[in-house]
Parts: sequence; C-alpha cells; structure tokens
Amino acid sequence: MDWLEWVWLGIFLGALAFEFVTADLVSIWFSLGAVPSYILSLFNVNPVLQIVLFFIITAVLLFVTRPVVMKYFKTNEIKTNVDSVIGQHAICVEDILIDTIGAVKLKTQVWSAISSEPILVNERVRILDVEGVKLIVEKIDK
Repeated sequence: MDWLEWVWLGIFLGALAFEFVTADLVSIWFSLGAVPSYILSLFNVNPVLQIVLFFIITAVLLFVTRPVVMKYFKTNEIKTNVDSVIGQHAICVEDILIDTIGAVKLKTQVWSAISSEPILVNERVRILDVEGVKLIVEKIDK
C-alpha cells in the first residue's frame, strides 16, 4: 500500500471520527472528499491531482450541500410553539403605554406586552412578534 493511500484513509477515518464526536456537519465533507482521492491513489494517479481533487470535492460539498443539509438538521435550536401566536388577535387587559409593559389576553392566557403606541384596556391588538416572554403588539383599528 502506497503512503498516499494511508494518508487518504487516515483523513477519511479521522474526519469521520471527528464528525461523530462534534456532530457539526463540517468534517464529514472532508471525509467524503478523501474517498475519490483514495480511489485515485489505488491507480497510482499523480499525487498533485489527488490533492487538487480532494480540495475541490471538499469545497463543493461544504459550500453547496452543507446549507441544504443544515436546514434539515438544525443544531442547537430549541423549537417551541410560541411563534404560532404571531399574527393572532388579543385583548388589552392592562394599559400599554410607550416604554412601559402592559398586558394582553390571548385566548385564556395573559401575556406581558409592549407597543410603540399607547393601547388602552379592552382595545384589540395584533401580535407582531415575541421578544423573550413579552409580546410585541399593535392596535387594530376598527
């Protein structure tokens, strides 16, 4: 076995092992890029071509397929259903003045709320966003 075959095999196994430890979907592309270079080394192809092919395949896989894969395997993100309240309507139960926190009732729950305009008790509001545990709302004109 040629020494370059060992290099590609080492890169493949090392990157694969590192990926299992970190699960960041970065080193897997290096592992996959080493496979064609390993195959070329079995046929004694020029080492420079093997290295160039390794970097090209790894770069293409990293920059083209990684964003697509990351959409399906989002890491370090805790999904909640709080985004489902955006766009819904609620009733103001405690005055919301500019730069002060008020409260709105959404279905059966009372939420803290802020707004860029004054909103008085019993006025209807639309939920624009969620910031921490507060709703950002706007008054609904009748």
